[in-house]
Amino acid sequence: MSEKRGARRARESPGSSAALAAMQLLGKWTRLAQGHVSFAMGCSCGAGFGGARVQDFEQDVLDYLHGKYGAGSAVAAFLRDRAGYVPGKAGNITELLRALAKEKTAGEEQQALLSDLERSIDSFDELHRGRQLS
Repeated sequence: MSEKRGARRARESPGSSAALAAMQLLGKWTRLAQGHVSFAMGCSCGAGFGGARVQDFEQDVLDYLHGKYGAGSAVAAFLRDRAGYVPGKAGNITELLRALAKEKTAGEEQQALLSDLERSIDSFDELHRGRQLS
Protein backbone atom coordinates (compact mmCIF):
# COMPACT_ATOMS: atom_id res chain seq x y z
CA MET A 1 0.00 0.00 0.00
CA SER A 2 1.37 3.41 -0.88
CA GLU A 3 2.12 5.93 1.84
CA LYS A 4 -0.47 8.31 0.42
CA ARG A 5 -3.22 5.67 0.45
CA GLY A 6 -2.26 4.54 3.96
CA ALA A 7 -2.42 8.12 5.25
CA ARG A 8 -5.83 8.60 3.66
CA ARG A 9 -7.16 5.42 5.28
CA ALA A 10 -5.77 6.51 8.65
CA ARG A 11 -7.88 9.69 8.38
CA GLU A 12 -11.06 7.82 7.46
CA SER A 13 -13.66 7.68 10.18
CA PRO A 14 -15.61 4.51 10.92
CA GLY A 15 -18.56 6.16 9.17
CA SER A 16 -16.63 6.81 5.98
CA SER A 17 -15.25 3.26 5.88
CA ALA A 18 -18.80 1.96 6.43
CA ALA A 19 -19.99 4.23 3.61
CA LEU A 20 -17.30 2.84 1.33
CA ALA A 21 -18.21 -0.73 2.27
CA ALA A 22 -21.88 0.05 1.58
CA MET A 23 -21.00 1.42 -1.87
CA GLN A 24 -18.96 -1.68 -2.67
CA LEU A 25 -21.82 -3.93 -1.55
CA LEU A 26 -24.25 -1.88 -3.61
CA GLY A 27 -22.11 -2.55 -6.67
CA LYS A 28 -21.99 -6.26 -5.92
CA TRP A 29 -25.75 -6.42 -5.21
CA THR A 30 -26.52 -4.57 -8.46
CA ARG A 31 -24.35 -6.99 -10.43
CA LEU A 32 -25.89 -10.02 -8.76
CA ALA A 33 -29.44 -8.72 -9.20
CA GLN A 34 -28.91 -8.75 -12.96
CA GLY A 35 -28.31 -12.50 -12.99
CA HIS A 36 -29.63 -15.71 -11.55
CA VAL A 37 -28.48 -17.90 -8.71
CA SER A 38 -27.94 -21.45 -9.80
CA PHE A 39 -29.12 -24.11 -7.43
CA ALA A 40 -28.07 -27.62 -8.34
CA MET A 41 -31.29 -28.98 -6.92
CA GLY A 42 -33.73 -31.43 -8.25
CA CYS A 43 -35.79 -34.37 -7.21
CA SER A 44 -35.99 -38.00 -8.17
CA CYS A 45 -38.63 -37.21 -10.78
CA GLY A 46 -36.00 -35.30 -12.74
CA ALA A 47 -37.54 -31.88 -12.32
CA GLY A 48 -34.90 -29.36 -11.47
CA PHE A 49 -34.83 -25.80 -10.34
CA GLY A 50 -32.32 -24.21 -12.66
CA GLY A 51 -32.09 -20.75 -11.24
CA ALA A 52 -33.77 -18.02 -9.31
CA ARG A 53 -33.28 -14.30 -9.41
CA VAL A 54 -31.34 -12.90 -6.48
CA GLN A 55 -34.04 -10.26 -6.10
CA ASP A 56 -36.50 -13.08 -5.38
CA PHE A 57 -34.75 -13.44 -2.02
CA GLU A 58 -34.64 -9.74 -1.21
CA GLN A 59 -37.70 -9.81 1.05
CA ASP A 60 -36.35 -12.87 2.87
CA VAL A 61 -33.08 -11.08 3.62
CA LEU A 62 -34.90 -7.98 4.88
CA ASP A 63 -37.29 -10.08 6.99
CA TYR A 64 -34.31 -11.92 8.49
CA LEU A 65 -32.58 -8.65 9.39
CA HIS A 66 -35.74 -7.21 10.89
CA GLY A 67 -36.24 -10.35 12.97
CA LYS A 68 -32.63 -10.46 14.09
CA TYR A 69 -32.58 -6.92 15.44
CA GLY A 70 -36.19 -6.75 16.65
CA ALA A 71 -39.12 -4.57 15.76
CA GLY A 72 -38.25 -1.83 18.26
CA SER A 73 -34.59 -1.50 17.33
CA ALA A 74 -32.81 1.35 15.57
CA VAL A 75 -32.12 -1.09 12.72
CA ALA A 76 -35.84 -1.78 12.30
CA ALA A 77 -36.51 1.96 12.12
CA PHE A 78 -33.67 2.36 9.60
CA LEU A 79 -35.09 -0.49 7.48
CA ARG A 80 -38.55 1.07 7.57
CA ASP A 81 -37.49 4.67 6.99
CA ARG A 82 -34.67 4.18 4.51
CA ALA A 83 -35.48 0.94 2.68
CA GLY A 84 -39.28 1.14 2.61
CA TYR A 85 -39.42 -2.06 4.65
CA VAL A 86 -42.80 -3.52 5.55
CA PRO A 87 -42.55 -6.95 7.21
CA GLY A 88 -43.29 -9.70 4.69
CA LYS A 89 -44.43 -7.26 2.02
CA ALA A 90 -41.93 -4.67 0.84
CA GLY A 91 -38.41 -3.36 1.07
CA ASN A 92 -35.44 -2.57 -1.09
CA ILE A 93 -31.85 -3.62 -0.43
CA THR A 94 -30.58 -1.17 -3.05
CA GLU A 95 -32.18 1.73 -1.17
CA LEU A 96 -30.90 0.34 2.13
CA LEU A 97 -27.32 0.23 0.85
CA ARG A 98 -27.64 3.72 -0.64
CA ALA A 99 -28.83 5.03 2.71
CA LEU A 100 -25.95 3.33 4.53
CA ALA A 101 -23.52 4.82 2.02
CA LYS A 102 -24.86 8.32 2.74
CA GLU A 103 -24.47 8.04 6.51
CA LYS A 104 -21.82 10.44 7.81
CA THR A 105 -21.40 8.43 10.99
CA ALA A 106 -22.39 4.81 11.17
CA GLY A 107 -23.48 3.64 14.58
CA GLU A 108 -22.66 0.25 16.01
CA GLU A 109 -26.01 -1.21 14.92
CA GLN A 110 -25.65 0.14 11.39
CA GLN A 111 -22.18 -1.36 11.12
CA ALA A 112 -23.57 -4.71 12.35
CA LEU A 113 -26.37 -4.41 9.79
CA LEU A 114 -23.80 -3.76 7.08
CA SER A 115 -21.82 -6.85 8.16
CA ASP A 116 -24.96 -8.98 8.02
CA LEU A 117 -25.80 -7.64 4.56
CA GLU A 118 -22.25 -8.36 3.43
CA ARG A 119 -22.50 -11.99 4.54
CA SER A 120 -25.85 -12.41 2.79
CA ILE A 121 -24.69 -10.79 -0.44
CA ASP A 122 -21.42 -12.72 -0.38
CA SER A 123 -23.33 -15.99 -0.04
CA PHE A 124 -25.43 -15.08 -3.10
CA ASP A 125 -22.23 -14.22 -4.92
CA GLU A 126 -20.80 -17.66 -4.09
CA LEU A 127 -23.98 -19.34 -5.33
CA HIS A 128 -23.96 -17.19 -8.44
CA ARG A 129 -20.48 -18.41 -9.25
CA GLY A 130 -21.56 -22.00 -8.59
CA ARG A 131 -19.21 -22.55 -5.68
CA GLN A 132 -19.94 -24.68 -2.67
CA LEU A 133 -20.29 -22.83 0.59
CA SER A 134 -18.32 -24.25 3.47
